[in-house]
Amino acid sequence: MLITLDNLAHRYQCLPSEALGRANTFDLYVLDVSTKWFKYQNDVAAGKEPNKPRPKLTVEQMQEMIRRARSENG
Repeated sequence: MLITLDNLAHRYQCLPSEALGRANTFDLYVLDVSTKWFKYQNDVAAGKEPNKPRPKLTVEQMQEMIRRARSENG
């Protein structure tokens, strides 16, 4: 909570006590979204793979993958 308040005060260039008195839940929501966006940008810049949804494979595709792996290792 205190780090969030500090970040909010830093963003609005005010004292934490001012941010506490004037901020509302929308301010917290915007801060949360912007923090996640900056983290995502840093992860991409650092070469980390962002969380991407995995493709949905059919049972047949998965069985074929198992067959291929067994034949290559067998």
